[in-house]
Amino acid sequence: MIGKIFWGIAVAIFLVQPAWCADAVEENIESPGNFPATIYSKSPFEENTTTVRLGDVLGSKAGYVHPYLSVGGYYTDNLFNREYKRESDFITRVTPGIWVVLPNSRYPLISVNTLNTAPGGLGLSRIRTRGRTRLQAYAKYQADILLHDKFESEDQVNQRAEGYVRYNFRGGLSIDVLDIYELDHDAYGTGTSRQLDKFKSNLVTTSVLYEMTPKTRMEGEYGFYTLSYNADRNAYRERDDHSFAGRFFYRFLPKTSAFLEYDFIAIDYDDDVISDSDEHQVYLGLQWIATVKSSLRARVGYGVKDFDASGSEEANNLLAEIRLRHRFTPKSYIELNASRQTNETDIAETAYTLSQKYQLRYFQRFTTKLTTSANFYYKRNSYRGGDVFSDRVDEYYSAGLDMKYAFTNWLALSAGYTFLKRNSNFIAYDYDRNNVYMSLIFAL
Repeated sequence: MIGKIFWGIAVAIFLVQPAWCADAVEENIESPGNFPATIYSKSPFEENTTTVRLGDVLGSKAGYVHPYLSVGGYYTDNLFNREYKRESDFITRVTPGIWVVLPNSRYPLISVNTLNTAPGGLGLSRIRTRGRTRLQAYAKYQADILLHDKFESEDQVNQRAEGYVRYNFRGGLSIDVLDIYELDHDAYGTGTSRQLDKFKSNLVTTSVLYEMTPKTRMEGEYGFYTLSYNADRNAYRERDDHSFAGRFFYRFLPKTSAFLEYDFIAIDYDDDVISDSDEHQVYLGLQWIATVKSSLRARVGYGVKDFDASGSEEANNLLAEIRLRHRFTPKSYIELNASRQTNETDIAETAYTLSQKYQLRYFQRFTTKLTTSANFYYKRNSYRGGDVFSDRVDEYYSAGLDMKYAFTNWLALSAGYTFLKRNSNFIAYDYDRNNVYMSLIFAL
């Protein structure tokens, strides 16, 4: 009933368009923050975190405090991601939040997605810049309330709190600290699970950047990531990760640098179901930052995963990552992410997964009020080690179309459609799903 009432109100607002809609403010399309998850399809780099990324949704003013609220819902024809005995449902979604920033800004300082299967907690590497002021600080809290029309037992409240501070000293030295705490859940059908698996995670990182000369700089980073689940059936996945990274950059062109990177990650499981391991990764990379509108990071390397369990052979794999962001025109924008990496397994009978992910997003502004986006991605998870599932391979295909219409500089309507299909060589885990959503977004 709530869902039907919401859809009726949203459609009515969209059709009527009162006179105050003429006050809508044009946004800068180069800012990725202008495209929150409620107006584009989910990324394969975020598949194990479902928290909506909102905030600077509408062209908000350059203030210090930015509250926001999204009220909407979505319909899915396959709630539990099953090939057979499919169940449809309508989910009402309410997402309140607030973020504060120093110095004052229209946009958050950072946007970081965690991934609970990634060693160290990050699905993609971070691109760091010094910023324009000596002190920079940012904090955010968000709740994501999901209310099911048919399956009320699946109702949940996801939460995310994050804080970031950076200080640039004289002489080229910078220090930053990031903390992200999440209460979230895995997608239905993750691994062999058919149930709602809730978890808690906390990521804390600190890094030091030192510019030795105008052409050379060094970065050092330490990270701690902890993961725990509510249900005992998932206890085998609970772990603590300690990560260390070192990078050396050499700028050989005004906006282009080459870098050498070494990462070490110690993965410590609470139980002995999955073996603890140490990962050693070495990369050679290229970074190009033309403006905030155009940037590229590409790195290729080699990784060794050394298991603690006796009799387990070390895993050796080629690793790679590409991150491209480019604005073609004032009204068009593209984002490409791709990676090949080892991840922690979500099946107790296996040792780890080798994941390949490719995602392309294209954004287009048609008018000062109407923005659309298209999203395509492909992911391949190959499970390694163990017996029964040692040769399991899951392939994911997804496409989505999304739109946002800004009535004013503080109110917008977003809507979209997403298709997702998983093909597995274990056919019991095949499924496909169609989602349609609509949301009203208020932001200051």
